[in-house]
Amino acid sequence: MTDTWTWATVTQATPLRIKVDGDTTALDATTDDLVGSLAVDDRVRVHLHSDGIIVTGLQGGGNRSNPNLLINSDFAINQEGTASGAAISTGAYFLDGWFAPAYQAPGLVSWADTGGVRTLTLGSGDTPGYADQIVETSSLPAGTYAVSWEGATQLYIFALNPVYETSPVTFTTDGTADVKFQFRGYGEALRNVKLEQGSVATPYQPSTYADNLRACMRYYQRLGDGDGSARYGVGYFGSATSARFVIPLIVPMRTSYPTLLFNDLRIYDGASIRSVSAMGSGTAGTTRQFVTATVSGATAYRPCELFGNSAASFLAFDARL
Repeated sequence: MTDTWTWATVTQATPLRIKVDGDTTALDATTDDLVGSLAVDDRVRVHLHSDGIIVTGLQGGGNRSNPNLLINSDFAINQEGTASGAAISTGAYFLDGWFAPAYQAPGLVSWADTGGVRTLTLGSGDTPGYADQIVETSSLPAGTYAVSWEGATQLYIFALNPVYETSPVTFTTDGTADVKFQFRGYGEALRNVKLEQGSVATPYQPSTYADNLRACMRYYQRLGDGDGSARYGVGYFGSATSARFVIPLIVPMRTSYPTLLFNDLRIYDGASIRSVSAMGSGTAGTTRQFVTATVSGATAYRPCELFGNSAASFLAFDARL
């Protein structure tokens, strides 16, 4: 084959096949791709040489960037308000989507913002720090995937890759189980993490803050945090000791049965304010939740509202993996 640079059109995405300008049929040969995530009818720049065919560019300039399958990949969302360097409990989430494994010592995850980019520091000296995320099966159908990131931390993919590796990492999955990704560092940095379909890591593109927040709220929604006057819902007293509310959710959650969490809430019925001593939840679906609040001395069937009492008040629904 003569060493040639030319233009071609993609005729098939998987496996990749192209038709060189001037030809009537697609090339019947394996085509290597340095662009990633090509689609049928894309116009591509191609290098034809004695060792094969390489797609080197996409018409319009630059490389195509695949969608990122991780949530909060830039670490910007922090609904629980966790402080950098806090003594995070083992197994607890510290930023939306990211949690510490049960064997991590406390206080080994910190972060700093520079030029609008948040960088995590995992571990210190000889003591490792970790940042884990679980991606559910619905986001990972059977196939090949690439993980890339910036920084010297290393990645372990549970049940799929046997060792910690540096960026980028490729793996395959049969699509039958959730996959846990664990980043480990000994005082090293981690930022701009990306999980994508295909064997080629394409450029990182951050989500908008709004899109990022909505993706995180599929798994965790914290309502009224930091607002002592927040109103969560209107309902009624079903008895002298129980109030009932239907709480609309901001975005649909992963499950109809999230765990309900709360702090420092009150109920007002137009005449009296009562403290909430306990709360329970039933299911009203992924877009709203039916909750009950335990009080004392109420009047049955009187309408009432649920509200926050201080800056520490919140009502949260937890559907995290």
